[in-house]
Amino acid sequence: MNTSGSNIDAVDPDIGDLEDFLKRLVDSKALHMELKSWLEERLSTKVFDEPFKLEELYQFDHALEGTSFSQVLRMPSVLNSDPSLVAEACLAVEDFLYSAAQGLWSTFWHNENNNFPFFVAGTHKINGPHGGPYCAALVERSDEKGDDMLWEHIYEFVLVGDDIDDGALYGSFPSSTQVSQAVFYALQLLLSKKLSQLRSHTTSNQNVLTAFVLLVHFQGGSVVKVKGDVSKLETTNAQVYHSAATWVQQYANLTVSAIDKVWNKFGSVNWHDVGALQMVLATFHCMEQCRAPKTSITELSAQHSFRLLQRAEQRRLEINGSGNNPVAAASVSEIQEEIEEIQEVDSGSTTKLLTFLKIEPGTVLWLEESHEKKGFEVHEDLSDSTHSIYTAVALDDESKELLNVYVGAHPGQLEPSWEDMGTWYQVQRQARVLKVMKQRTLSSKYIHTLVHSGELLHPGLCTKQSLKGRCDHPWCGVPVLITSPVGESLQRIFSRDGILPPMELLKCCHDCLSALRSAQLVGIQHANISPDHVVRVKEASCDSYYVLVDWGHAILEEKDSPGTNLKFSSSDALQEGRTCPASDIESLIYVLFYLCGGILPQFDSIESALQWRVRAWTRRAIQQVLGEASIVLKAFADYVDNLCATPYSVDYDIWLRRLSRVLGREGSSSLQHD
Repeated sequence: MNTSGSNIDAVDPDIGDLEDFLKRLVDSKALHMELKSWLEERLSTKVFDEPFKLEELYQFDHALEGTSFSQVLRMPSVLNSDPSLVAEACLAVEDFLYSAAQGLWSTFWHNENNNFPFFVAGTHKINGPHGGPYCAALVERSDEKGDDMLWEHIYEFVLVGDDIDDGALYGSFPSSTQVSQAVFYALQLLLSKKLSQLRSHTTSNQNVLTAFVLLVHFQGGSVVKVKGDVSKLETTNAQVYHSAATWVQQYANLTVSAIDKVWNKFGSVNWHDVGALQMVLATFHCMEQCRAPKTSITELSAQHSFRLLQRAEQRRLEINGSGNNPVAAASVSEIQEEIEEIQEVDSGSTTKLLTFLKIEPGTVLWLEESHEKKGFEVHEDLSDSTHSIYTAVALDDESKELLNVYVGAHPGQLEPSWEDMGTWYQVQRQARVLKVMKQRTLSSKYIHTLVHSGELLHPGLCTKQSLKGRCDHPWCGVPVLITSPVGESLQRIFSRDGILPPMELLKCCHDCLSALRSAQLVGIQHANISPDHVVRVKEASCDSYYVLVDWGHAILEEKDSPGTNLKFSSSDALQEGRTCPASDIESLIYVLFYLCGGILPQFDSIESALQWRVRAWTRRAIQQVLGEASIVLKAFADYVDNLCATPYSVDYDIWLRRLSRVLGREGSSSLQHD
């Protein structure tokens, strides 16, 4: 399956050819015959990826906490050829789809204008080719009157299978017949939306690239996702099904989830089980194509640890009875004083709930690492709304060198895996990445280094019951990461001083490329570059250099996911949830563009961020802004533009040499630093 082709290069087909192709694409069985052997081979060897990673479902589950799904109809406990039972099952599926969409609309769109823009249609309402009587669709409401809707108004399609009558196949993949039928309907959706786009002369291409089809198998279900640009479909070929099959095999990214249980034996939906979650998440992405949500999944899931911590404290008060137990009351009071509750943080239009330990300058922290105790005195609090960071010096260091101290989220009585994911990436995940760098003998002055990592020790007696347990003290078990050197982030510098001078931009570009080159040599990508993650370090000679920090989202293995930043993430990271070899330098270009004074809009969705990138590169707006600072940076932007979304590796050495010449570093041989 080829998914690396650029969407920009695809030429839109003729409207007449596309309409004719769609009219001839009427038989799902004919498409199945073309795809049968190809699908059966891949389904038997489990080649297909799942549409959603487990961590995505985990985060989505946290975001849905408190969401109410108003299920009315139950799935029958027995399914056979009885028409009344089949009709009852189809109604239960329609009710599931409607309940899921309404719950999502209330949670992520906040009942915008009190106008729910979708309805669910059953088989009798769907106008167009379909091979079986059992199907349903999530449809956008239209101003047009009439009983029949258009295919371009359908955002999600559901097929109700009639050939699986027990749960013995849970964990296995759907049959090739079911998958090919799902692909058939996905093509109908993609082609109809492409035609609508061409007729309306709109340039947005994001909502015509992906289609989800849900397969319901009695009390279970699976998700089929088809992603690809139908502009690459050979519409003039007389063999319409062969042409469609060729497109699926060569240009589409087909992912299929295993069959998982959705309804329990009583016919109720297990909303927070994997089977239902992946179907609801697919519904969310379909609704997102119609209208951008007001709140993202990441924003809602970030509130999870705070809600758990609040409940833990409330439970502890109820159990201990703080009014009758002065010791318990004192413990709760101490925790409440130590935890700073930030309830409203204005980041654009985003509201977050976060909990951090509040540590005052002058406090001595004791860290336990490999059964050794090390002390550090806190000098300055650099924390912001999303990170808990301090500077400190080691008590046994005579040079009093400043160090970065990253403090994890307060775990309370919760398991570590329930902590806030943003803090987990910054502390525990970053500690792991820096340890891997040490193991792979990576050494560069432009990458911050691991000094220590471990857990905080607290004063007084620790009453934890096991080695991995925790007592009631608010510091007990809090993870800490200590790194070097200390610097000031580019975001703070830019907020205070404004646009960076050309020589500083060149120096920043050189030092970041040097860091990325060193990491690339040992198979690591940063995957989360932004002005917050580059710091300027001042040396004793009053000179300065730039260091790439915050490696918590680094890509160590192919399965790892990059960080998501609408302003600075690469196009592949936003669109595919993965990186290509040039992803880091694409992010670096956006950072340099921003530091040059380039305007980055406040994006409200991934689609709008991707559309801006397409326009900016097409109009050469990025090259124009960087060219005003340096012709070398403009040339580097051209290089990045040509390399984006390709499998080709980055030639770091040639750009390091060019930047070194401009900076007058040739004699110092900048490549020797890595």
